Amino acid sequence: MTRTFSTFVLAIFRAGALGCVVLLFSELGLAQKVVTARATIPFEFWAEGDQFQAGDYVVDNEVPGVAAIHRKGTNSGIGVSVVLYAVPQEKENPRVIFVLRDGKYFLFELWSVQGRYVVTAEFEHRGEVSEQQRQVPLTIAE
Repeated sequence: MTRTFSTFVLAIFRAGALGCVVLLFSELGLAQKVVTARATIPFEFWAEGDQFQAGDYVVDNEVPGVAAIHRKGTNSGIGVSVVLYAVPQEKENPRVIFVLRDGKYFLFELWSVQGRYVVTAEFEHRGEVSEQQRQVPLTIAE
């Protein structure tokens, strides 16, 4: 049985359309839910080389692999590269964890409702617990 040029082209378009549908639905499974949280941080801290004053902050994960942090009521903020390193078995209270080094607090980890994230620069120390840490609760914004 021989195919004409038009049936061959039609078959290619059908295969391409099917491939697009498969890609569309596979991307839906990879989509991450955006979570916005608020925290009152009662001390100065550092993140990605920038110093932040004590105050009310908003944290979100709108961009995969990045936690956006900005002071409430301002337009300025910073994106901090984070890596998911654990998904808790049980629901945990969201929090942000800082570690004290050289007399300064540095952003270390974010524990959200979706998992535990470590600041990329701290990846080798993920999950470590020490007396040099401070935890601040996060309130999820609905």
